[in-house]
Amino acid sequence: MNSFRLKIELHSHTDFDPWDHIDYSAYQLIDEVARQGFEALAITCHDALQWSQSLADYAAAAGILLIPGVEATIEGKHVLIYGLEHFREPMSFAQLRALRQSRPQVFTIAPHPFYPGSSCLGRKLIQCTDCFDAIEYCHFYTRQANFNHKAMEMARILNKPVVGTSDIHLLRQVGKTYAYVAVKAKSLEAISAAIKAGQVELVTTPLSWLELASLAFQMEKISLRSRLRRWRLLSRKPPNPSISSAEE
Repeated sequence: MNSFRLKIELHSHTDFDPWDHIDYSAYQLIDEVARQGFEALAITCHDALQWSQSLADYAAAAGILLIPGVEATIEGKHVLIYGLEHFREPMSFAQLRALRQSRPQVFTIAPHPFYPGSSCLGRKLIQCTDCFDAIEYCHFYTRQANFNHKAMEMARILNKPVVGTSDIHLLRQVGKTYAYVAVKAKSLEAISAAIKAGQVELVTTPLSWLELASLAFQMEKISLRSRLRRWRLLSRKPPNPSISSAEE
């Protein structure tokens, strides 16, 4: 069977996210990525798995494979995990290793590992390199300021593929940075195998300083609303029960 390329986005958030106060729904996100020709999408809310058959069917009708994903907080660090049926926090890196050994379809990406922030992996990526299949190249950079340089260097040292994502918190971020994978089928298993084999192509363009400043301003507004929600000064929009993950 001949291989073909899939345009994929593996790091995104929606209004289901318990951490970030996102304005758009999973349906709106699917509509936008479909409009831009993506063929696979992972919704990776913080410590919350958003996947259901009805949502996957909606995505499939738009030509998109919806991959179960979560941006998990593991020992204080963010880790992108894909292919789970359920997610329960907290999880340790030892548990992540055991999960990867027992579930071959599961794959993991180290998100924005060397960006500033206590939740970014930093040295933990080196200490737990066996816990990761790939390293993320994040869209939030300019030609002059790019925290991805160290991620690229570490990918070479650790012999890990690089997967581009837009870490979507705003619909305007869709398509800023993404990846193609060479697969023989449009499935979770095929995408997982392709990433683990390094059959990934990075597509990215630096932001202008104006774009960066505009996105930073909007992201700060999200951060402020998120803090107000955690302090119970801002109510959370009730999630649509039809798109929640099936939890044990």
